[in-house]
Amino acid sequence: MPMNIAVAGSEELISENLLELLQEKQFPVGKLFLLTALDAEDQDSIRFNNQTIYVQDLASFDWSQAELVFLVGNADEYAAAFSAAEQNGCKIIDLRNIEHKSSLHGLSLLAQKEELESSVHVCPDDLTVLIAHVIQPFFDETAITQLNIVALEPVSVHGKKGTEALARETAHLMNGRPLENTLFSSQLAFNILPVLGDSHLVSELQLLFPKEKLNTSVTLLQAPVFFGTTVVADIVLEDALPKEDITRILSSISNVTLSDEVLTPVTHGSNQNKVYLQLIAGEQDELQTFRLLMIADPLRCGRIQNAVSLAEQLVTPVMS
Repeated sequence: MPMNIAVAGSEELISENLLELLQEKQFPVGKLFLLTALDAEDQDSIRFNNQTIYVQDLASFDWSQAELVFLVGNADEYAAAFSAAEQNGCKIIDLRNIEHKSSLHGLSLLAQKEELESSVHVCPDDLTVLIAHVIQPFFDETAITQLNIVALEPVSVHGKKGTEALARETAHLMNGRPLENTLFSSQLAFNILPVLGDSHLVSELQLLFPKEKLNTSVTLLQAPVFFGTTVVADIVLEDALPKEDITRILSSISNVTLSDEVLTPVTHGSNQNKVYLQLIAGEQDELQTFRLLMIADPLRCGRIQNAVSLAEQLVTPVMS
């Protein structure tokens, strides 16, 4: 049986990819409501399942019409929307940025077989989802005692304003014009910038795997690419494992392709629904330390994929 779904925050770049993935997976949508805290009349309508859907005003929406809500907007108004949806008995999947997420609920990662009876499911950030899916299978074999992450993030992590800012910078520089009002701390086009401040990856991994002592370090860099995250992960295991076992573990992870190709964010990290991995290790038969190169589109393989997978499990009892 189809579910009536609301997407709260239709102005966000992430909502476009969410709707695309729902269609690709043929998710059983009854009525679709697109909601915005901005001026609804300024928002473009979209085609969804061969129907034209118009954007509605968030403040005046009747939440009793929705059964499942994807909360993606990061403006302050969406906090009130969260409360209204919850009071009206909606199932909520919260995909907002970490500073806006509800702190009253734990993180939801489908691979952890969590309690689906809860009315609220808070998705970890994109990078956390990517890393967690890759490292979790190793905990069935041994512990991870050190996890060092270097991630080059695309501007899509900033939404539409990020892609527009990079396009504007590139155009200005190519035409010999000075940069004005850039979104970034310095010129990003043809450059790489350090991302200052704490990464949420460490704290979110601790919440997802409270029994593990991962000793995680994270270095984030802002890369001048529109889509596609590049991650280098150095992993130290508590016990050495045969190299063939490590390959088997990596190959068994859903939506992951283990590859020997030259992996790049442009080729493998744009509009892709799977994660590309490359194992970098020595010639020894058993490995305790190894490196993974990971390329993925966070807009397709991060929060959104986790959210749609959660939604598929939530709708199963309804369908039956």
